[in-house]
Amino acid sequence: MLKSHFKIAWRNLLKNGLFSTLNLLGLSVGVAIFLYLFLYAREELSFDKYNPHAEDIYRVGLTATFGGESNEWASVPNNIGPDMKAEIPEIKAYARLLYHNFGKTGFVSSEQDKFAERKMYWSDPGLFDIFELPLVYGNPKTALDGPNKIMLSQSTAQRYFGDADPVGKILNVDHDYEVTVSAVYQDFPQNSTLDPDLIGSFSTVKWANEGQHWSNASYETYFLLEPNASMKKVESKINQVLDKNVEKENQWFRFWLQPLADVHLYSTNISNSSTTRIGDIQQINILIALALGILLIACINYMNLATAQSQKRRKEVGINKVVGATQSTLVARFYVEAFIMVTAAVLVGFAVLFGLLPLFNSIAEKEITFGSLFSVPVLASIGAAIVVLSLVAGSYPALMLSSFSPLSLFGRGAQNSLSAIWVRKGLVVAQFTASIILMIATFVFYRQLQYVQENDLGYNADQVIAISTQGAENSEQINTLLNTYKGLSFVSSVARAQSYPGAGTSGRTITKDGTGTNGIAIQTNRATPEIIETLGIKLLAGAPVSEKSSEEDTTVQLVINKTAVDFLEMTPEEAIGKTAYNTFGYNRATIVGVMEDFHFDTFHKPIGAYAFHNSASEGRSNLLVRMNGGKLSENVATLESSFKKSIPDSAFDFKFLDDVVAKLYATEQRTARLVLFFSITAILIACLGLFGLAAFTAEQRTKEIGVRKVLGASVASITALLSKDFLKLVLVALVIAAPVSWYYLDGWLQSYAYHIDMPWWIFGVAGLLSVVVAFLTVSYQSIKAAVVNPVKSLRSE
Repeated sequence: MLKSHFKIAWRNLLKNGLFSTLNLLGLSVGVAIFLYLFLYAREELSFDKYNPHAEDIYRVGLTATFGGESNEWASVPNNIGPDMKAEIPEIKAYARLLYHNFGKTGFVSSEQDKFAERKMYWSDPGLFDIFELPLVYGNPKTALDGPNKIMLSQSTAQRYFGDADPVGKILNVDHDYEVTVSAVYQDFPQNSTLDPDLIGSFSTVKWANEGQHWSNASYETYFLLEPNASMKKVESKINQVLDKNVEKENQWFRFWLQPLADVHLYSTNISNSSTTRIGDIQQINILIALALGILLIACINYMNLATAQSQKRRKEVGINKVVGATQSTLVARFYVEAFIMVTAAVLVGFAVLFGLLPLFNSIAEKEITFGSLFSVPVLASIGAAIVVLSLVAGSYPALMLSSFSPLSLFGRGAQNSLSAIWVRKGLVVAQFTASIILMIATFVFYRQLQYVQENDLGYNADQVIAISTQGAENSEQINTLLNTYKGLSFVSSVARAQSYPGAGTSGRTITKDGTGTNGIAIQTNRATPEIIETLGIKLLAGAPVSEKSSEEDTTVQLVINKTAVDFLEMTPEEAIGKTAYNTFGYNRATIVGVMEDFHFDTFHKPIGAYAFHNSASEGRSNLLVRMNGGKLSENVATLESSFKKSIPDSAFDFKFLDDVVAKLYATEQRTARLVLFFSITAILIACLGLFGLAAFTAEQRTKEIGVRKVLGASVASITALLSKDFLKLVLVALVIAAPVSWYYLDGWLQSYAYHIDMPWWIFGVAGLLSVVVAFLTVSYQSIKAAVVNPVKSLRSE
């Protein structure tokens, strides 16, 4: 019986070539997109779960509160690891991770080469107890157990030393540390939050290791808890230790734990994280909804295209029932037909995915391989999906077509029930509702990104390049380079700075008076006076900071932003000459200038207090160079040539500030590209379904059209008659899609401190585009039906 079902189903698919091709095309493209988004989401959701103890690993964070405002940080004081391990028995191991120079480039030199490293960390020996870290060379017990040791990733070791065993080789870091290679570890997998290229022993950095304190929260710290330990109880115990050691009035933070499995996707609102692999669960939810929506649209296509053939299938069903076929037998036959189509679509979808995988990876900025499709969980999921899709896609055709009466053979009982008509219309509405929501989402994503990119940042990032001088051996080399750059014709301004917008700075506090109880957090950046001109920041009052005349001068000058002045409840003019309490000591800092606010962080966060200063407490390891005129590539080449002459033992490492700004919104840009590309695809798939339903309707109303033509109806009037019903369905879809998309997209916009208002005209544009696309789709079938000779339509009457 089953063999017979397969034969009949296969013959029917071949006999109806056009509809079978449309079905196969819609389903296979839908399956290919679904598979890719499934793999994308699966990789994102799998982050860090490869670690054997993943369920017991937690990151320690803190909630810092200043002036009534709270912020979550991923970094904590350096004593949290060792102190909590000693005090709390549930903590088995700890590991601190210190981003080299708080995220600055590390300049590493071997005997032969010089390298600029942006993924360099210092960590404790407990790293091996917590994370899966297989070694290619070296011993995990001794790799980080003492000062002046460093481990290289396998790819980094290949860059430095080729295929040779590098253990025992000497490297120099920033001319500050001479370290010995103690081990080589396998590269961290793509689904790892941690992604270091070099890991040095924490004890090498004496200033970080020797002074245990509660104040400087600059160290990312991970705990391995005992199995079945309660996260909430451990959190409570950590804060009890805090209460025991720090008086309540001096506490500006409380601790919390974050499961390792949540670090990648649930850290978008957490600051001071050193990892470069930050995901966003909101973006993943969007893509999962997109994948399911496209698959649903493809399934609805199958249903609509199958019902479009109902006029032909009616006689087939009637004859089968006359000769004794039961409805259950016919249901099984139509399900087999759906199974064949879905299986073929999955196979073709595999081929489409294989061919378009480089394109998809380029859009998503991922490195998903085709081989990942052949893992056991994925193949099992695909097998289950084939069954589910066959049941879903085949359900309506099987139940509807198998219910035809044998009277269909004689032209009676041929009209579908009212409920069947409403089901088909409901399917079209569901398709276009999903398509319009995707269309509106695409518009909103791109409008917000356009707003971010075109909105005034408060500074001018164009043609500004940040060059790291961390690898210089002494200040004379930096001064020589600085003077050389100032003499170049295409350079309009040069400033030395600790940092630049979009990169990390130092966190301090500023208070209204000397009590220290009513302060807010302020980001501080040591810089030379030229910083205001180089970044193009507007000075509201006063003057830039000046260079110190002598090392004995302990006073500090500040140029603070408008937000800080507003907190102090002064005008810019009134603030000049006032003391900035508790920012540098009690009263050593004086406000000499006030600048306009600028976006030193992402648009997700409101602008906070910010200051440039001239204290020697931090280094100034960046040269910010504003260029004006000349060819960009030639200018950079000149800058590099001058750099190598002035600082010969360092690699030339630079970033354009506009690239830094763009990187802040890389996740949003990637999601917008994915949604745009796959939204267009979803709309095209939906049009295939509409095409099928238009064919079905034209087939149903053949005789009516013939009568109207005999009575003098024009082709245009008949086309309008057949098209208006579909356009009504699209308008209904718009009415449903508008409030749904408004609700979810307005929530997404609220994640930005600065965002567009939900534009009303987007709904009109989406509706108009949907109507135009729907009309173009159905007009072909409508015109085709309208031009048929009425003699052919009425010859059976």
